[in-house]
Amino acid sequence: MKTNTAIRTVSLALIMMLMIPGSMAYDAGTPYTVTLNYIVPSDTSFTVTLVSPETTIDFNPATKDSADVEPDGQIAASNIPMATISNTGNLNQNFTVNLTAAQEAWAVVSLSNFSNYATPITLSNTAQSPTGWTGIVASADVVAYMKATFTDAPQGTTAKTLQINSAATS
Repeated sequence: MKTNTAIRTVSLALIMMLMIPGSMAYDAGTPYTVTLNYIVPSDTSFTVTLVSPETTIDFNPATKDSADVEPDGQIAASNIPMATISNTGNLNQNFTVNLTAAQEAWAVVSLSNFSNYATPITLSNTAQSPTGWTGIVASADVVAYMKATFTDAPQGTTAKTLQINSAATS
């Protein structure tokens, strides 16, 4: 009886050793092989910093018909943008911007990566990439300068949501 138990124990130990990776003997005719996995994280994170001390983007036109109104805090003439978008991920990224709903007919908002408003886009509910917002390398920044023109704007506060999107550069 003790012999059968000993044989079973030794047999079980041998079977388990054969099942453990790396426990097999290798030689010139039977080389060892193993899979290498290259696991590179895909990180498209970014941050957006508004000009201090702003927490919203506020346009305050002097009248209901005002042109080239900069948002509070931005000073394009001094190269102070409304927002800075920083690629904090590990991939090159393309950024787009859009409103989440249609723009009011009485307001036209332009956005540019340049303080002189060169090559601006007009904000709408369609995602667009301003010039200079594509292929942004990790740890690099892009900026947003904005201005608005108001035509027969109604009194009061109207709010819209601005959305900034990112995607890995293909």
